[in-house]
Amino acid sequence: MCGRYSQTLELAEVVKRFSLKPPPFNCKPSYNIAPGAMSPVVCQGGLKLRKWGFIPPWAAQPPVSDVRPDGARLPLFVSGDPDTKFSAVESAGTSEKGPDKEGFINARAEGIASRPLFRNAFYKNRCLVPADGFYEWQSAGGAKIPHRFEMRDKNLFGMAGVYDETTGTYAIITTAANALVRAVHNRMPVILEKRHEALWLDPRMKDSETLLPLLRACDSSLMHGYRVSDLVNDPKNDSPDCLKAV
Repeated sequence: MCGRYSQTLELAEVVKRFSLKPPPFNCKPSYNIAPGAMSPVVCQGGLKLRKWGFIPPWAAQPPVSDVRPDGARLPLFVSGDPDTKFSAVESAGTSEKGPDKEGFINARAEGIASRPLFRNAFYKNRCLVPADGFYEWQSAGGAKIPHRFEMRDKNLFGMAGVYDETTGTYAIITTAANALVRAVHNRMPVILEKRHEALWLDPRMKDSETLLPLLRACDSSLMHGYRVSDLVNDPKNDSPDCLKAV
């Protein structure tokens, strides 16, 4: 899974890296982006602010059948779903809950073209999530130890994602981890090769046989990973200290 990531460069650097026009908004760099955050994503129309936690358009307004007789709303997503739900995220030792925070932060690459939840977004609303690193937690002796992964050249990269225009939300696509990340966690975000980014964003491309092979793990030799402090466990901590090796 991918439950936290960072984008620590100024927005102008993101615009330059992905060859975009300056957006009509500004946002500060973040060292600890958590589910529910409003973050910039690269869409076909340019850079847009979206909320991390994918909600499909048909779930934006629940039908009457989704409301119990006592007036309480039934859960939007069922338990046991293979994709990572916001309220089920516990990688940092805490769980985010509440109806205003429901949504999927991750979408598994396996089956994404056929799953009703993500199928429409996969074919019509693909995006890139700018990042310069992501965090995974290793379970050891009952504790969860945070690790950071980044490119060896420290440059920005684009994680494959899908978004929904109606709900203004997005999810990061994950795949089986490469050898480097696998020592900590069995899943990792899909980091697209730069040469494939334009193809991924092209809304005219609807051939799953062309798109799905792009959703593979990044070459381990291009990446670097290290342990970081428990500061990253709390999304309130958003400073360069989150990046320091321990």
